[in-house]
Amino acid sequence: MDNFYSHNFIGFLLAILIVYAAAQPLQQEAPESKLSENGRIVGGYAVDITRHPHQVSLRHKLLSSWQYAHMCGGSIVREDVIVTAAHCVNNRKAKNFIVVAGTVNRAGSDGFVARVEKIVQHESYNSSITNNDVALLFLATPLPLNGVTMAAVELAKNVPVQGSKSVISGWGTTAPAGSASDTLLAVDVPIVENERCDAAYAVSYGPGRITDAMLCAGVEGVGGKDACQGDSGGPLLVQGKLTGIVSWGRSCALPDFPGVYANVPYLREWILQTIEANVKK
Repeated sequence: MDNFYSHNFIGFLLAILIVYAAAQPLQQEAPESKLSENGRIVGGYAVDITRHPHQVSLRHKLLSSWQYAHMCGGSIVREDVIVTAAHCVNNRKAKNFIVVAGTVNRAGSDGFVARVEKIVQHESYNSSITNNDVALLFLATPLPLNGVTMAAVELAKNVPVQGSKSVISGWGTTAPAGSASDTLLAVDVPIVENERCDAAYAVSYGPGRITDAMLCAGVEGVGGKDACQGDSGGPLLVQGKLTGIVSWGRSCALPDFPGVYANVPYLREWILQTIEANVKK
């Protein structure tokens, strides 16, 4: 560690930029924010991994180092398959990623560590509008699921209705462009139906910005609760089922712009078919 800092400081700085680039879709839309830093994921609370045993930390190898740093979240769907956001892994190599499961800590190695062997992202992923923002990570070593600190999450079949309670978790920043959380946080946010969400974003981008492959959540007219940079790829749960994948938004927790998530019920068949086509028999 000392040698890395003393001889590869420039490489380290570049690596930090890479780590946070994966959450860029959450930052692309970012205007100045006047929100207070009210302790978050934004506006969230600390949780134990036993409450979210499906949650994993996706970590990317730092340049010129053997170390890895948290880049995005992800969810266990099988002992050997993780679902995350396509923008987290786009144009990156599987060999540079590991997954850490069974821990609430963003750093360190107190959880179970597995190397990513293969990445498959949605063939229709569109980085310019962050559409079909889903990817699967196939692990070299299966996770030892125990149902307590590590467990697979069920994929939701139905799109939730307006106002449904969702739970988002992750290690992301606690304010736009703020510091990442060292421990796992969660936040409860109501679902915003796509028509209302699209109307909100139409003010800046015109109608049709929110596609069928997306869903939204936020406290309309109030804000203050949301996912943020570093939460990308992590889960949005409704009634305990994986319903969304943290994707993008205009800054974080703004009152007039709900957070946008990959729509798991819409993408469910792609996820299942891709697992079937790629898992080792």
